[in-house]
Amino acid sequence: MAIIDNYNAQGPDDTAGKRFDRPPPFYDAWQSKEGIPIHQSFHVDDLAKVELDMWRRFGVPAAFVNLADPFICTAMVLEIPPGGATLAVRHMFETWIFVVGGTGQTLIRQDGVKDQVIDWQTRSLFGPPLNATYRHSNTGTGPARILMVTNAPLTLNLYHNERFVFENPFVFKDRYGGEDDYFDPHHEVMAQRYIRTNMVKDVCDFYLHEWKERGPGARTVFLSMSHHTIGAHVSEFEVGTYKLAHRHGPSAHVIILQGEGYSLLWKEGEDMTRVDWRENSIFSPPDMWYHQHFNTGGKTARYLALKSKGAPEHPCRIGAPGPNSDPDFAKNHQIESEDEDPAIYHMFAEELKRKGLAIAQPRPNYKPR
Repeated sequence: MAIIDNYNAQGPDDTAGKRFDRPPPFYDAWQSKEGIPIHQSFHVDDLAKVELDMWRRFGVPAAFVNLADPFICTAMVLEIPPGGATLAVRHMFETWIFVVGGTGQTLIRQDGVKDQVIDWQTRSLFGPPLNATYRHSNTGTGPARILMVTNAPLTLNLYHNERFVFENPFVFKDRYGGEDDYFDPHHEVMAQRYIRTNMVKDVCDFYLHEWKERGPGARTVFLSMSHHTIGAHVSEFEVGTYKLAHRHGPSAHVIILQGEGYSLLWKEGEDMTRVDWRENSIFSPPDMWYHQHFNTGGKTARYLALKSKGAPEHPCRIGAPGPNSDPDFAKNHQIESEDEDPAIYHMFAEELKRKGLAIAQPRPNYKPR
């Protein structure tokens, strides 16, 4: 899977013309050595069906899932058998833990504080504090499958030293101090769409705030969890509606929590790509590609986006700014309804008609083209 970038080095006369083979990025080489499947795809139809193999590092079956532009954040899938558990791990990259299916517990251990246990279920979301030791166990009668979205590519490529990343004893006391209520499933509304919490019991049953600027019936919250710099937000939109097209930097992993529909993705000036989705589908819009989501199912569609930036309290500027850090975001990175291609609305209306559903979104008042 490694991509070798070959070019002719320019130097003194005695080296002129020699060929320099640039090595693969450290993360790519590390992935290849881990001995588990590496799935490279534009999207995955069902996370519950991703093929896995035994990962010695965690002691359970697992796989890497590399979607578009996986050089900042990428995904891993683990499956814990009934009554089983992973090995204890710690690492210097941040990770989200999203439970694709099953029930279980995660033990959090950090030097100098008492151990804590997190109970989780299908569609739970949390983030182990940076470099704390954690171990997942399955308390159910069937397999438990977990999705991890991490900034491991950025971290491993930066330090290019495996021992530093996985065996570092440093304790981030400013991120986690063993607080008794650290992982309680309560939340604090910091301001409208900004939420602080370290544990969401069920992302499909969680408070959202209206965001009409994204389209009729759109609701969203941005999550601040475990002092992460990688971001997360949850969004939903009503039956018969769609969201405005927008674009941003790479590594936003969109996981469908509920509903069915499709998304259109395109690089400016190029043809569109369509991705059909349903519960447990995942895809990642490529860097600075426009993307637009359409609900063609019979109930509200809700999705979770885990991404390389966007943490409300610890912003990390990578790539293009987001809607909350760029006052001209809508002008530069969002296509307003009156500016979109009229064929988009027509396509959506026809798709709903075939399914016996009515369009609930008013036809835009298009500007003359």
